[in-house]
Amino acid sequence: MPELKLPPRSASVSDLMDAATTVFRMTLAKALPAALFAMLLAGLPDMYWMTTGKPFDFLHPPLDSRFWALAAVGLVCYQFLAAIVMLRQRAMMDGAAPDLNREASTALRRWPMLVATYVLGSAAIFAGCLLLIVPGLYLLFCLLLLRPVVLFEAGSPLQALVRCVRLVRPIWPKVMAAAVIAVLIFFVCTIAAGACLGILHAIVAAAGAQSTAFSAFSAACQLGIEAVALVYFNALWLVLYSVASSSA
Repeated sequence: MPELKLPPRSASVSDLMDAATTVFRMTLAKALPAALFAMLLAGLPDMYWMTTGKPFDFLHPPLDSRFWALAAVGLVCYQFLAAIVMLRQRAMMDGAAPDLNREASTALRRWPMLVATYVLGSAAIFAGCLLLIVPGLYLLFCLLLLRPVVLFEAGSPLQALVRCVRLVRPIWPKVMAAAVIAVLIFFVCTIAAGACLGILHAIVAAAGAQSTAFSAFSAACQLGIEAVALVYFNALWLVLYSVASSSA
């Protein structure tokens, strides 16, 4: 497999997103299984809460200890599997063949650091949002590169956060634009998929089929969309990191 040539730091946003799309297409089939498990485990607290039959209120989070225990398990497992996805994508970008043992061992070594930097980064973004919003938004886009920085560089959690800011600062507008465009594309695809499922549900209901089977099918489709999105966003963060660090 030939090594992928990435655009320079001076490349336009469209060039960066084209490179991310190339990485996404090249790695989707190999990275999707791990991404599916990552999103499944990340959704554990939501699946549990659905079994309680109670509506979820973001302004009044549940006090159920099992919900928060599942949220913690889902977070740490998601970080581990998302790291495997990114390591596999990086190997394929470099022309190497996927190796689950190598990827899992590397992800396992960096796992505590991934969780620690996620918690620290989330706290920094929250604190920044309390300071007139703007600092939090600035940090939010800088810390999009936190996973590749942790996986491919050494240092403490605080050093990883500082490294992200230093990498993104020269190309912050491009990182912001690429991230916003990617999120908008994801939302459009999600809305389109929801509309298609709605039409299909109406057809299935008119045919007298059981709604439980269709609900399971809808949940599987949603899981698939989220897993594909994880592969794409990982590819985008990886391209932005590679471009930013190439001349940093």
